[in-house]
Amino acid sequence: MVDYVKLKLKAGRGGDGAVSFQHLRGQPYGPPDGGDGGDGGDVYLIVTKDLTTLLPYRYKKQFEAEDGTRGGKNNKTGKHGEPLLLEVPPGTRVTDEEERFIADLTRVGDKVLIAKGGRGGRGNAHVKKSEFRMRNSEFKKEENSKFNMLHWFEKGEESTEIGITLELKLLADVGLIGLPNAGKSTLLSKLTAAHPKIAAYPFTTIEPNLGVMHHKGKELVIADIPGLIEGASKGKGLGDQFLRHVERTRVLAHLISVESTDPVKDLKTIDKELKEYSEELANKPQIYILTKIDIVDLEEFKNKASQFIKKKIKILPTSAISGDGLEELRDAIISNSS
Repeated sequence: MVDYVKLKLKAGRGGDGAVSFQHLRGQPYGPPDGGDGGDGGDVYLIVTKDLTTLLPYRYKKQFEAEDGTRGGKNNKTGKHGEPLLLEVPPGTRVTDEEERFIADLTRVGDKVLIAKGGRGGRGNAHVKKSEFRMRNSEFKKEENSKFNMLHWFEKGEESTEIGITLELKLLADVGLIGLPNAGKSTLLSKLTAAHPKIAAYPFTTIEPNLGVMHHKGKELVIADIPGLIEGASKGKGLGDQFLRHVERTRVLAHLISVESTDPVKDLKTIDKELKEYSEELANKPQIYILTKIDIVDLEEFKNKASQFIKKKIKILPTSAISGDGLEELRDAIISNSS
């Protein structure tokens, strides 16, 4: 998943002002009528519903808006440069090269100006009439300075260039977290209509999957966050690149597999990574879920469940295969997301 890119953006340069004169009978030069140059195009970011990743910017990293054109005769203004609109998905955070915050684009239609186009230069039509001294074809020496004044024009303003970072953070109500093979993808497929890839090996999910859960008149977006491991907050394994995706969630559904030899340790491992990444993330409401209870006998289930009871940790036993506990889990998700 492409969820972090650095771009170089350049607004359009302003067009130069024009030097032009009206043609009047009996005068080699009529009054100046050079128009202004056109303004350079601006650069904007705009949120679209048609994107879910930053894939369009995986290879192309530099973009430029159109320059304004030179002014024309008869006080005609040059053509303004076309603005450049770069589309981004909802949940895109924008910072500059110094990591200073620019914008948080969360809603479709959100739009932010990133680089302002240069202003078009003024043409010689702006020369004051009092400075215009031409009466015939003979120019007195002392009037040469005024003649030069008539050829005055402004060059267009240079464009703005800026480096920015786009960072995508998924917009989901609930984040499914846990160690690899905790059963997140299977659970997501049962709670929602999503169809993530599911297999019995670590890191099956290498990018977040989204699904929508409908329950008791409510609609919640659930994100299956790729398996976290010890050291993830420091970039180990699939790294902290995925932890950013749970920052916007309202509640975390923390999955622990009943297959684990030490399920309480697994729980604490992930909680530790959340805390080291962000105190705010660690303080989000969590639902602890014991998964895959269908694959163990009653005695082993009781043994694993008792480990949580001893630590006074409330946990919901579930099986995505048999459906046991899923109704209670849906209720808990709705309750904690309100």
